[in-house]
Amino acid sequence: MTEIAQEELEGSNARPVPPEGEDEPADREREAEEEPFDEDAETRAPGQARKLSERGAAFIARFEGCRLQLYNDPAGHCTIGIGHLVHHGPCNGSEPAEFKRGITLERAFELLEEDAAGVVAAMRRRVKVALTQHRFDALCSWGFNCGPGVFATSTLVRKLNAGDYASVRSELARWDKAGSPPRPLPGLTRRRRAEGRLFSEGKYQ
Repeated sequence: MTEIAQEELEGSNARPVPPEGEDEPADREREAEEEPFDEDAETRAPGQARKLSERGAAFIARFEGCRLQLYNDPAGHCTIGIGHLVHHGPCNGSEPAEFKRGITLERAFELLEEDAAGVVAAMRRRVKVALTQHRFDALCSWGFNCGPGVFATSTLVRKLNAGDYASVRSELARWDKAGSPPRPLPGLTRRRRAEGRLFSEGKYQ
């Protein structure tokens, strides 16, 4: 993987606005702080995948983009790697030396794995049915983009937990709008279609 310019993403890394009838998902920080992972409460469905795979991480990186030097994301926050937030507000020289020097692609994926930990924990806690690896990876991409709170509040997870795997693809497609007023973004639409294809057909490309 090479670096991907933000304009090439066409909004695929933008935080979606919840569809009509859905609650605003909790953000990553609040979800991780207020709802710590409880191993005893983990769903233990037979055949359940347990973590994001390498192919799943590469899938997320396609839509989040990858830059090995510090940059300001579209919201104006200092960022590096695969959407890793360094701090709120623009880069100002106060960043850790590691980031000011630039990072390797390997380090970018390490940061992605750390950033996805809250999403993985929320999935393992909230999803009550078995997920094969490709389905787990698809939902992890969706949760990484929307925030782990989607696993507590969304219609998608409610239907999935009722055994309605077939509805996941169409439910994913609803989360493709951003901005005010909300409008579909080409990158988000493309990401949701790819996640639906990955969930339903196991196709990572």
